[in-house]
Amino acid sequence: MIAIEGVGKRFAGRDGGAVQALEDVSIAIRPGEFVAIVGASGCGKSTLLRLIAGLAMPTSGAVRIEGTAVTGARTDTAMVFQAPTLLPWADVLRNVTFPMRLMHRAGPGTEDAARALLARAGLAGFETRLPRELSGGMQQRVAICRALLQQPRILLMDEPFGALDALTREEMSLELLRLWTETPMAVVFVTHSISEAVLLADRVVVMSPRPGRVVDVVEIDLPRPRDFAQEASPAFQAAAQRIRAHIFRRPAAKLAA
Repeated sequence: MIAIEGVGKRFAGRDGGAVQALEDVSIAIRPGEFVAIVGASGCGKSTLLRLIAGLAMPTSGAVRIEGTAVTGARTDTAMVFQAPTLLPWADVLRNVTFPMRLMHRAGPGTEDAARALLARAGLAGFETRLPRELSGGMQQRVAICRALLQQPRILLMDEPFGALDALTREEMSLELLRLWTETPMAVVFVTHSISEAVLLADRVVVMSPRPGRVVDVVEIDLPRPRDFAQEASPAFQAAAQRIRAHIFRRPAAKLAA
């Protein structure tokens, strides 16, 4: 469904030089697949999401969705960021429906669909609350509902739980899995958490330090539905250790020392 073909991305540096964020990245993502992307800070994970979303263009290579090159934002693709980015003056219901109204896609059933999504996310009764009246986890649920209301075929998530406390993060991970199961779509999920990646994904793409390249693609052989009890399983531990070995590999000189 998504073909990332030899993609490179270069930015102009403040010193007049160039910063190579990504180099020769190739990934194929199937319809309905959940793919996590992990790697050290600055390896280009977020840049890769923006290229898939059409918010930036590659310097080399191409991103294609079902054979068509991505040249700008698409209505079948939605994105969830680390911060919920809710409108502070709008209530929960209006925040969820805002993109649909902005794109002139809202219809008679839009509000009913938004209420149903909020109920599935455990937010029934909060439709008229303002963002400041919600916890961080509740705000992020609103942001996810806002993305799902667009009925995307591709959901891009950039560290969506990074600002949450550990308990809320676990709760949100399981909630995301439940919503994804009920609303089949391809998910590309950027995270710094190896455990989170293994719990959620069908495959985990491991990126090298900048310039970001794909150093491994780890198939996650765990049954679904998943929960945190699986962290103790040999398959979970093996996948996590394989990913960890790539990310925390030290330079050869230090190893020799």
